[in-house]
Amino acid sequence: MARFSPHDRLFQATFRSPRLLAAWLRRVLPAELVALLDIDRLQPHGDRAVGLGLRAHFADLVFEAPRRDRQGRVLVVVEHKADTDPELPSQLLRYVVHLRRVARQRGRGEPAVVTAVLHHARERWQTPTDRDPPPLAATKPSLPFAVDDLAGQDEATLRDPRLPPQAQLTLLALATLRWCDVPAALAALDRWGDLLAAIDAGDAEPTAEDALDAISQYVLETTDVSPEDLTAVLQRHLTRTETNRMTTAQRLRSEGLSQGLSQGRSEGQAATLARLLAKRFGPLPDAVAARLRTAAPSDLDRWTDRLLDAPSLEAVFA
Repeated sequence: MARFSPHDRLFQATFRSPRLLAAWLRRVLPAELVALLDIDRLQPHGDRAVGLGLRAHFADLVFEAPRRDRQGRVLVVVEHKADTDPELPSQLLRYVVHLRRVARQRGRGEPAVVTAVLHHARERWQTPTDRDPPPLAATKPSLPFAVDDLAGQDEATLRDPRLPPQAQLTLLALATLRWCDVPAALAALDRWGDLLAAIDAGDAEPTAEDALDAISQYVLETTDVSPEDLTAVLQRHLTRTETNRMTTAQRLRSEGLSQGLSQGRSEGQAATLARLLAKRFGPLPDAVAARLRTAAPSDLDRWTDRLLDAPSLEAVFA
């Protein structure tokens, strides 16, 4: 079973909504492409874009939209990256080939596919450099894709008025929170209080309750902000009072959610360590990947400390 990082969960909670995804696509796609597609009629596509060898990795989102000229439908593949990945162009190309092959096998014809990436690493996005000389590089298949690179964008830019409040808040959180200490994270949440209040007052899908739960869980999984401090921030900005449901602030005090957040943080740490190990030592054996998934937080901390100095993968786990 695929394991999801805190970034995956927040991205999915927001942009699996066709309404919010359509707003973001207007921000990132070329204007002439937006004019061709009826983006307001996005709907989830049934065929997931499976990774190489049918491994448990999928494109984050696959939607389809009708063309305004009524000449069929276009698939929209959306991927997000929390770290720089030089394999991203090849990965997207595999997704597109898979989706077009499945459509052809089912007698639908090969659809046009649009690809877009939300990149929110600390460093700026750079197109991977081809090491082959130009005559060979020109023979390689390539795929154009749009990139919304959050690195280097300030808060004013991320507060894009074309985006609904939940989409704005998600971009702000992904772009900044995991690098904030506690005072900076709390100050940021207070600056974003108008967005929290707007989400709480809204009545569109996803519900205010689900949206606020998603951002709250992300804060607790990626920062050292305590549930008590987060509850205080939310109470300053949330105004809706409903007797038929607990507020987000109240739910954050529950023991069950705290346990779930602890588990989520361990999963995120294991996923990050796996990426770093693979980058330094190459593809990880299945046994190592399984060991990371079931490791205790203390083990993950110890292996992370050893990573920089260990001469081999075996030494990390010695």
